[in-house]
Amino acid sequence: MSRHRTRIPDSVIAEAECWNFTRDSFCQTHPELQDNELVFDYPTVYIVYSRAENRHSHEPEYFAYVGETNDIVSRTNQHLGPDAKTRDDWRALAERAANDHGSVRQYIIGNAHFNKSLTLDVENRMMQYLLGVDAVKQLNNRRANAQGNYYTQDELDLIFSKAWKKLHQRNPELFPLESVIRDSALFKASPFHQLTKEQRLAEEHILAATQSALSRLSVGDALPDGGFGQLILVQGAAGTGKTVLISHLFNRLSKEVSPAGNTLSEDDENQERSVSAYVLIQHNEQRHVYNQVAKKLGLQKTVDEVVLKPTSFINMFSESKIDGNGNPIKGKRDLSKPMGRADIALIDEAHLLLTQGNQGYQGKNMLLDIMRRANVTIAVFDPAQILQTAQQWDAGDLEILLAHTHDTAHPEGEEVTLRGGEHFVRSSIVLKQQMRIAAGDEVIRWIEDFAAGRRIGPIPRDFPEWKGKKKVREAYEIKVFSSPVDLFLAIKEKARAEQDKGLSRVLATYDWAYKDKSKNSTDPDGMWNVELHLDYDGSWKMGLSKDDGKGFEKGADTTGSTRFCHPWNYCLVHPSSSRIEEETAWAEKPDTIDEIGSTYTIQGFDLNYAGVIIGPSVKFRDGKVCFDASSSKNSQATNKRNGTLDYSETNLRNELSVLLKRGVHGLYLFAVDPGLQAELLRAQEGGRAVGQESRAPCTSWPNQSPCPRDSA
Repeated sequence: MSRHRTRIPDSVIAEAECWNFTRDSFCQTHPELQDNELVFDYPTVYIVYSRAENRHSHEPEYFAYVGETNDIVSRTNQHLGPDAKTRDDWRALAERAANDHGSVRQYIIGNAHFNKSLTLDVENRMMQYLLGVDAVKQLNNRRANAQGNYYTQDELDLIFSKAWKKLHQRNPELFPLESVIRDSALFKASPFHQLTKEQRLAEEHILAATQSALSRLSVGDALPDGGFGQLILVQGAAGTGKTVLISHLFNRLSKEVSPAGNTLSEDDENQERSVSAYVLIQHNEQRHVYNQVAKKLGLQKTVDEVVLKPTSFINMFSESKIDGNGNPIKGKRDLSKPMGRADIALIDEAHLLLTQGNQGYQGKNMLLDIMRRANVTIAVFDPAQILQTAQQWDAGDLEILLAHTHDTAHPEGEEVTLRGGEHFVRSSIVLKQQMRIAAGDEVIRWIEDFAAGRRIGPIPRDFPEWKGKKKVREAYEIKVFSSPVDLFLAIKEKARAEQDKGLSRVLATYDWAYKDKSKNSTDPDGMWNVELHLDYDGSWKMGLSKDDGKGFEKGADTTGSTRFCHPWNYCLVHPSSSRIEEETAWAEKPDTIDEIGSTYTIQGFDLNYAGVIIGPSVKFRDGKVCFDASSSKNSQATNKRNGTLDYSETNLRNELSVLLKRGVHGLYLFAVDPGLQAELLRAQEGGRAVGQESRAPCTSWPNQSPCPRDSA
C-alpha cells in the first residue's frame, strides 16, 4: 500500500561545549535556537569530540564518541559525571574538559522526523562513517544498533547525507566528503554496516554456536592439552560479505560475550570480563585494516595486540623450545606443545593459511594449530580462493571438512574426523548472496562462468535497477579492450571522474616477473613492470620491443600507443615506513593509479571498476579456457607439492577468479593470448562464439591435446 509522505525536513545542527552543559547556557550562545524544540525536546544524535595534534606529524587527531538520546542535557552531564568514574574513555574526556572547558565539544543533530529507530540508525551510520576518517584515532560507542524495518526507514539515507554535508561545512577535518569516506577500506570493513538478512541469520547462528561451546567448557568439559576447540566454518564465494560479518562478530563478541558464554549487558560489562578474542589474518593488506579498526574502537591498545598473523598467534600459545641444558631458547617456540588457550580466534581468509611448513612456519597445518590454541575458532573459508600450493588441502580432508556445510540447524555442531585422526566438533554456515558485484543475475553468472574456466558466452547487457522512481543501481559494465593502453586510460578516467563511486585500478595475472626487495637489472629504473608491445602483425606481445630501453614513463600513455609499461604494485609507491596503523590499503593511495595490482594487494578488497590484464597463463584453445603454468611467474602457485602433486591449474584458475571479482560497478578486460582475446571480443559482440556451449575447463595443459602449445 502506498503512503503519502510530506517533504523530509532538514536537520538542525548545533555545536556546544560539553562542560556544565545546560539549556540556559546553550541558548545564551545559540539565541537563534532557543525556541527550537528539536534540540531539547526531540530525540537527537550527538557526536562528542576532542581535538589534539600529533606531536610528530602535527596532523590533527580526534577522539570521538557517538550516541543518541531523548534528553541531551541529562546524557551530557551523565557522561562527564557518573560515566567518568567508571569508564576510562569518559574519565580522560572529563579530565580534559575540567582543565580546558572548550576542549571537549559536541555536535547535536535534531530532526522533526526523528524517532527512536531512526536515531539509532543515524547513530550507527555515523559510527560507520567516522571509523573511515583518518583523523579519528579513537571512536567509542556502546553497541552497534542497526535497526530492522520501521515506518521512516526510507528517509535514513537522505536525512543522514544532508546532515553529514552540513557537518562537513562546519568541520571538514572531522567530517570529510562522503566520497572520501566510502573509498576507505576501513569503511568497507566496518562492523557498523547494516547486515543483510542472510548475514544477520549467519551472525545469530555463529553467536549461538560460540556461546554453546563456551558454556559447555565452563561447566567442566575442559579440552585436554593439545585438544581441538570447536570449529565454526563460514563458507562463501568472493563478494558474499564475509569480511563485514567477521568484523561485526569481532566487535560484538569482544563487548557482549563472557568466557562462560554468557551475554553481557551494558550494566554488567564492568563486573564480568568479555572473552579474549583474536582476529588472525594472513593477508598483509587486510591485517593493516583490521589493526586500525580494532585500535580505533578500543579493542586493542596497540597494533598487533589482538589482530595478529596466524604464526604470531600460534607462537604466543606455544611453549618455548629447550636447549640441551634444559633452558628455554629465546624467541624459539615448540609448535608441538600448545600452552594456554584463547577463548575465540576469528580467521578471515582462512583459505590462505598454510597446510605445510616453510621457513617461517614449522608446523604442518595452520588451521589445526590454531584450533589447538582456541576454545572456539571461527574461520572464513573459500576453497576457490586458495592461490598457492602450500595452501592446498588434501582432497580427502577437504571433502570431510566441507561436508554438509549447508546444514545450519544445529549450533552445537557435529563431530568430524580427518584422515590423519584429527577429531573435533564443526559447526557451519554458508553465505550465498553476492554483495560486491552490483549487477543482474545474468552478468554475475557470466563472470562466475568465465572465472571458473567453464565457458565464455555472449556478454549479457545489464540494466539499471529501480525501486519505484528511485534508481538504486547503475547498469554493470563489462567491456573488452583491444589494447592494454586503452584499458588503462579508461580505468584512469574512471578513477578521476567517478570518485564518488569508489576506487578504480588496473590488475593483472602474475605473468610478469616480480622479486620483492631486489632490483630488476633489465629495467633502467630497476623496477619490475607489466610490459607489452604491439607487434608488426597487430597483436600484443609480452615484454617491450628489443630497441625500447625506456622503462616506465609517467603520463606517456596515449590512445594508439604501441607500448605498455607500468610497474607492479609497491614499485612506485612503497609500503609506508610509519606505524602499521597509519598504513592505508594499496588501492587507496592515489599514486598507485600508475601501478598494476595483483592478488597480493587486492584480494579481500573491492574496486569501483577493475581493469584486468589477463596474461598468457590463461589461454583459449579448441573452445576451452586453459591454464598454462609455464607462462606464469608465480612459483608459489605452480610449484609441485612434495615434488609430485601439481595444483597449478587450480591455483591459476583461482587467481583469475579473484581478479575478475573485484569490480563493484564494472569489469574491463584485455587478454594477451590471441585466442582468448578474440573469444572475449566475439563475446562482447554478442554473436554466437566458439566455446559458447557449456564445457569443462581444460586440465591437460601443456599436453598437445586438447590444448596444444603455441607454435611460437
